[in-house]
Amino acid sequence: MSGLFYGLSLTLIQASKFALVYAVLLILLFLSMIDISLFQSGEIRQGFLLIGLYFWTVYRPHLLPYPVVFLIGILMDLMSGGLLGLHAFCFMVLSIIIRGQRRFLLGQSWQMVWAGFFVAVTITQSFQALAYAITSPNLPSLWPLVTNIFLAALFYPVLHPVFMAYNRFLNEP
Repeated sequence: MSGLFYGLSLTLIQASKFALVYAVLLILLFLSMIDISLFQSGEIRQGFLLIGLYFWTVYRPHLLPYPVVFLIGILMDLMSGGLLGLHAFCFMVLSIIIRGQRRFLLGQSWQMVWAGFFVAVTITQSFQALAYAITSPNLPSLWPLVTNIFLAALFYPVLHPVFMAYNRFLNEP
């Protein structure tokens, strides 16, 4: 009987560890929604959420199955008031590509993983800007696009060691 409770408590502990990953993703989503007046982001949202999606797709893809990635994208679409399905589509494509390159990325230094993130955030944000340019009568400014890409790229090295430490913590019983 005590073995059952021990197993159940380990399962609950592991579930709470994974729940914190989703809580951090939610915080990153909210940070992505903040309109930083200096950058005049407009329709193009900051890439803070992309940091979490990219990292956990590389290091723990089982935590972000495709339906979860899709739902996160839809949630961001609904919260941003933008084109419904745009973030969901971008996040799904990003997740598929990252999973395809996962073995390569796992064997690289963090600087190469960071470079991969820079490419991912550039492609994702550029596609979003293109989608808004096509659906809007006015061409969006390139300034928000460039600043959002660099803002996300600058924050990745700050969050990467924190996420790596937590990733190691997830392995502990």
